[in-house]
Amino acid sequence: MNNIQEDHHSQEPDSFETWINERPKWLQSAARLLIDSKRMPNDAEITELARLCFKEASGAKEGFSKIVPGALAQAAQRPELRINKISGVSGVNAIKADASISFGNTNLAVIYGANGSGKTSFSRILKQVCGSRAKDELLGNVFSNESPPASADIELSISGKTQSVSWTLSGGALAHLRHVHVFDTKTAQMYMGKNEATYEPSSMRFNSSLIAICDRVSTFLKQEKKTLASKLPSTPPMLIHAVPIQWLNTIKATTKLEVIDQKCVFSKELDDERIATEAALAQKDVEGRLKVIAQDRLVFKRIKDRIDSLKFALADEAIQAEITARSDANKKRYIANEEAKKVFSNAALDGVGQSTWMALWKHAKEFSEKHAYPNVNFPSTEDGSRCVLCQQEFTVDGKERMDHFQVYVQGGLEADAKAAEKLRDELTKRMLSLPLEHDWLIQMNQLKISEELARQYMASLTLRRKAVDTADSLATVPIFDWSPLDKACQHISNTFDIEEKTLKELQQDGQRLKLETRLKELQSIQWLNQNKAAILKERKRLYYISTFDSAIRLTSTNALTTKSNELAKVELDAGYQERFAKELRVLGGIRLPVKPESKPQGKGKITFGLTLQGSKSAVPAEIILSEGEIRVVALAAFLADITGSGQKSPFIFDDPISSLDQDFEEKVVSRLVALAMERQVIIFTHRLSLLSQVESVTRRLKDQARENGLPAPISVTVETLRKLGKDTGITAKLSLRDSKPVKAVARIKNEFLPQLRKHVDNGDADTFEREAWQTCSEFRILVEKCIESVLLNEVLVRFRRDIQTKGRLSKLIKIEQSDCDLIDDLMTRYSVFEHSQSDESPAPCPDLQQIENDVDALSSWIKTF
Repeated sequence: MNNIQEDHHSQEPDSFETWINERPKWLQSAARLLIDSKRMPNDAEITELARLCFKEASGAKEGFSKIVPGALAQAAQRPELRINKISGVSGVNAIKADASISFGNTNLAVIYGANGSGKTSFSRILKQVCGSRAKDELLGNVFSNESPPASADIELSISGKTQSVSWTLSGGALAHLRHVHVFDTKTAQMYMGKNEATYEPSSMRFNSSLIAICDRVSTFLKQEKKTLASKLPSTPPMLIHAVPIQWLNTIKATTKLEVIDQKCVFSKELDDERIATEAALAQKDVEGRLKVIAQDRLVFKRIKDRIDSLKFALADEAIQAEITARSDANKKRYIANEEAKKVFSNAALDGVGQSTWMALWKHAKEFSEKHAYPNVNFPSTEDGSRCVLCQQEFTVDGKERMDHFQVYVQGGLEADAKAAEKLRDELTKRMLSLPLEHDWLIQMNQLKISEELARQYMASLTLRRKAVDTADSLATVPIFDWSPLDKACQHISNTFDIEEKTLKELQQDGQRLKLETRLKELQSIQWLNQNKAAILKERKRLYYISTFDSAIRLTSTNALTTKSNELAKVELDAGYQERFAKELRVLGGIRLPVKPESKPQGKGKITFGLTLQGSKSAVPAEIILSEGEIRVVALAAFLADITGSGQKSPFIFDDPISSLDQDFEEKVVSRLVALAMERQVIIFTHRLSLLSQVESVTRRLKDQARENGLPAPISVTVETLRKLGKDTGITAKLSLRDSKPVKAVARIKNEFLPQLRKHVDNGDADTFEREAWQTCSEFRILVEKCIESVLLNEVLVRFRRDIQTKGRLSKLIKIEQSDCDLIDDLMTRYSVFEHSQSDESPAPCPDLQQIENDVDALSSWIKTF
């Protein structure tokens, strides 16, 4: 959900909205969702709210929404709603397929039908559609082989706009009708015991919705938390008491990652110690093993010395020194040879200046300085001097040649060349040869190096060694990495050291137990290292568990429940009792010693029970009161409950006057008609007395309005249901209670009589007789209605106790003997079709011509009376 930009021009928030905006941020988002959608969240939205709750528990501050000031009050107002029609009924009891019933365009509708006519089936549909708490189970036609699913089309009017909604039993109640209220026998029974109040003020209802959302989100979070099962491997039983494992048992969501990294480090050194400790503890001949280690050390030392010698000989420094010496010797030899060419280029003999000649010069010098010319530097070329080799006296050319020889020899070029060549030769001799491959593989095997790697090392060393003899720079010599061999040697050495140290400690008193403890510690560290990934996941799981716990705490309903209790005390408790007393007084039960008592039931719920006022015992009111009194008290409780909302939602009453006497019945009818002035009221009944009284009350209100020059305040729509054969829910074609006598007689003339004439013309005697009998019966009832409404001007009406004389009684003086004779004649002639006759004098088949004449006579009399 995105952040909500609040409208600066919105209304100022009331105290309840301010209180809501102080709740957890996710709950504020839930409140906003309730206002925007005007319904409870679906499963997907609960999942999203749970995500927001978890997000808030994680410390997030953004991504939530709030209630815009004034939005709650605006959301509490519901649109004007009416139920216009039920049609396309299928799969409901014995109601005829595609049956329909209309509730008219007035606020008051009475659905009249005898027992078994389908009245109850239609009321059950409405209870299911509205989600009534006292709804009955809805079955199909148990006498039919076909049982389609229960469904119907509901035509609604919402804020004056008509729309049709398809309903199925499996789909549950319709959201549009969830605030429609139904009163019937089951509802009455509920109100006589402990009962959770249906009506809640908008703030309480909103708060109750938030409590329900909290419970659903809490349930979702708890279910998600349960899925976070630990996947950490089981600790080996022998390690459960080791210190590292004890640390693992204390790991929390707040444990730092650096600590886990540190605790799970298992170095090569620790592994070597583990191996050595295991071997030591398994060793039975400690002294013998120490001797073996000493011998192995000697073997290892020889191998390491050979490797160190190779490493030293083939080190970059040694190779660089040889390359430098070779280069220096070649350079100096070149310089000496070039200089010799210059000196000895004119020599008569070849080879002068070369090694043999130089040896000769050396011996000649030694002979001259020791014997021939002592104390004179060689060569002595003074006048009279002779060559020490040929004994000839030096000529001028000879003296000059000897002087050139002396300059060459004393210049040091030849000496330098020889010194450089000597150094080169010494370094070359010093460069070791590589071991034989067989010996090398044996040595590497003792260092625990595989044969494959050993051969690779040998090949690399061979390339480096060959390059040493010819390379003119170090860069051209292949590199060899000695670190694997160094590590292998170090590992072997450490292994010897650790095992030797461990064995020597084992020889001391009490050290075995310490070593065993140390071994378990090392094994535990190794186990931690091997399961580090699982430990990190466990820490993450613990973090999620901790966050879920925090999120679940954010769904606590304590504050909401406390708020509901506060609101209930101020708004619901006192208001309900006042409304109940008022309704009971209006319904004529002022002397009934009954009062409502409220009791908090937790989670912000308030229940009401009707108790006997002043009773000295705990006997329930429903045991003391009569059935009729219970009915009146329950109706008062229901009306007090529902009318407190201030919303004009429709009311549906199914046989509201059941078990009532005449006094209560009249008061109830008056109250229902009064309700219909504010909202739609639909009444289902099988009692003509109720229908008659509804008509009487509405007519009286019309008369009063007419006398005051006002429009009629209320009109009633009447629908009559019948049963034909196995089908019920059939709307009657002719309902005496639906039409005035003028309209009723017109229907007989224009609809029924032409149909009877058609049967006569077709010679269909059976059909004619059946329908003629029905028409005569209806005509007989119509004549009765004419006595009440036309002849007596409705001064006295059946099922109505009061006699209305104002504006009516004076008109009775118009009655003449002829009027009485006509009515008496018609009543006598058609009573045989309405009442059963004895077998000795069966009623004759109706005569069509007689019927037509009598209908015309009644029609003319109504018009002229």
